[in-house]
Amino acid sequence: MIEENGRGFYDPKTRRKMKKLTMYIAKHRPSTKHSAESRPCAHCTKEIKRLGIKKIVYVNAYGEINKKLACNYYTDYICPGYKELERRNIKVD
Repeated sequence: MIEENGRGFYDPKTRRKMKKLTMYIAKHRPSTKHSAESRPCAHCTKEIKRLGIKKIVYVNAYGEINKKLACNYYTDYICPGYKELERRNIKVD
């Protein structure tokens, strides 16, 4: 939760912890025995970087586990949920 009085996310102690954090992104597909592709979309990547998360771990389209520094990760992938919002002309920041 972001608090107005300078504590919460913007607290220096919290920021230092976020810079050490590794985010594991997983997507379960009940119809198969395998994990589904779980790479973060462009919107999620923007938030991950804004929060200062250090590393991300995700499954690519080939079922391989990838580990990357968030600052070096780039994608132009837009997930189906955001595509639907765009189709309905709903703006999300």
